[in-house]
Amino acid sequence: MSSVNFDAMFPDIQYFVYRKCTKDWRIAESRICFIDLTYVLDGEATYYVNGEAYRVKQGDFICIPKGSLRKAHIHSANPMTAYAVNLTIHEFASQREVALPFPVLSHIGYHSELEHLFRKLNDEWTNKADGFQFKVRGLMLWILSDLFRMLVYEHHAMNWHPAVQRTMQYIQLHYHQPVKAAQIAHSVGLNASYLSGLFKKCVGQTLYSYINHYRVNQAENLLLSGEFSVTEAAELCGFKDVYHFSKLFKKIKGYPPSRVKQTPSPPAELPSAAGLMDAGRRSVTRTRLLT
Repeated sequence: MSSVNFDAMFPDIQYFVYRKCTKDWRIAESRICFIDLTYVLDGEATYYVNGEAYRVKQGDFICIPKGSLRKAHIHSANPMTAYAVNLTIHEFASQREVALPFPVLSHIGYHSELEHLFRKLNDEWTNKADGFQFKVRGLMLWILSDLFRMLVYEHHAMNWHPAVQRTMQYIQLHYHQPVKAAQIAHSVGLNASYLSGLFKKCVGQTLYSYINHYRVNQAENLLLSGEFSVTEAAELCGFKDVYHFSKLFKKIKGYPPSRVKQTPSPPAELPSAAGLMDAGRRSVTRTRLLT
């Protein structure tokens, strides 16, 4: 897992469906050539993955890896309603295919944000208006981001303490000003030391580390626009000492802010246009149903 850059995923969706199962619904046993992701909204079903049975219910999320032997059937007394997507995933730069690090079955519960994204994806996939491939790919990345936060990353924002969420909102509004822990704690109604401990427990980094990362990210965006000097970007993001800013920027990003200023695009490696076009053609021309 450490050799895969999941921040640079390129999803290629072959099939998507909002599935309201009938009493006779089933998936015949076959070996799948895609990743099967299913989010169960209601009802029940049983999936068999490589011979192992998984009873699924409302709030369950299923991730069946490519190459698995899969079959499924519903329970007629309470048929399943779910969103299901078949896809493959590639790394941007290398274009190599990657697997998702999710368990076959996870109970994530009901999340209105996640259902909203799936509903928008369903609308785009069903209507297939001009440019829908860009929209569905973007929505799928958003969905995958939420799933990574739930299933992979140790700290999940949807379950953070309300005071931590308000703290992050405060930082996002005041990062260009001097920000002290005591000020933030007062704004959210907690003791400063208690808030600092709570923030570290939820977010996985200290309060000041989060502030520094947020400021540096905002400064990089200003530099990428080409409209601001390094000194101006530092001042606009709450840094009074440009030397300290440059040192912190390099520590966090791995390269100095002057490098961003000198280049018209981010220093991270991006996929070639040919690779993107080829991936897009694969998505558009693949028409056969895979489930």
